[in-house]
Amino acid sequence: MNLLDAVNELLKLNKQGVSAHIEGTMPGAQIRLNKDYPDSAPLELWGTKLNDPTMWEYLGMWNPGIDDWQSQSWQVKY
Repeated sequence: MNLLDAVNELLKLNKQGVSAHIEGTMPGAQIRLNKDYPDSAPLELWGTKLNDPTMWEYLGMWNPGIDDWQSQSWQVKY
């Protein structure tokens, strides 16, 4: 699914009390809801280090642009 649909699904599941995250074809990258949402920015990017917000160096790539994010295939994982 595309990124926008995946984020919308994640938000819908959160409203239902379901814990989930989004994984894409970009190696090691996950998108999760911020634990402080809705009192903060809603999304966090997580990488290969467990329980540690990602740094692009960990993923071995430059900071991707929106086209890179949009071109990925995303799945909502429970």
